Amino acid sequence: MDARSGQLRRALILSAVSVTLSGIAGSIATYAALLDGSLSLLGFGIDAVIDSVASIALIWRFVMEVRRPLRAEQVERIAERVVGIALVALSVYLVQASVRSLLAQAHPETSTASVALLVASVIALPPLAISKYRYSDRLASGALRADSILTAVAAVLAAISLASLAASSLFGLWWADAVGAIVVAVIVVREGWSSLRLPRSVA
Repeated sequence: MDARSGQLRRALILSAVSVTLSGIAGSIATYAALLDGSLSLLGFGIDAVIDSVASIALIWRFVMEVRRPLRAEQVERIAERVVGIALVALSVYLVQASVRSLLAQAHPETSTASVALLVASVIALPPLAISKYRYSDRLASGALRADSILTAVAAVLAAISLASLAASSLFGLWWADAVGAIVVAVIVVREGWSSLRLPRSVA
């Protein structure tokens, strides 16, 4: 097995782990957010679900390179754009929802289940994002790099959700949830737009 084949295999494993982890966490977080009214928790849930879907696209991309190497570059571009569109869509949603939350002066609630999920995500997601990023560099994969950003953003959103829920509950800072989500949206849209505009090739 050559070096690239081994790296592709590890990238496939990372993507499979991401599908499972992000899919479960995102689904639970979205449901909990609808009950708690937390915008950043909802943003985390949606981002995690998108990350899971994007990882499915990455699995397709890496399997295609193994089976049909001549199509690898074309599939890479498609996968990168899928992830880029997901990032831009998430940023637009976060800004719109944050503005509505600020206008309505919405107060997110806190539940033990939500806090436990967010703490677990803050612990588990950063190592996964870092691993994806490292292999995106080794494979020269812009799609995997963009997917690593999605995972990193999910971790950041989880941390922001924890901080904003604490700020709201302890200090009455009801706006912290929405403002934190807007900050993340700015970062996300930059990365998403970069994925859509800058072509990258497979080495």
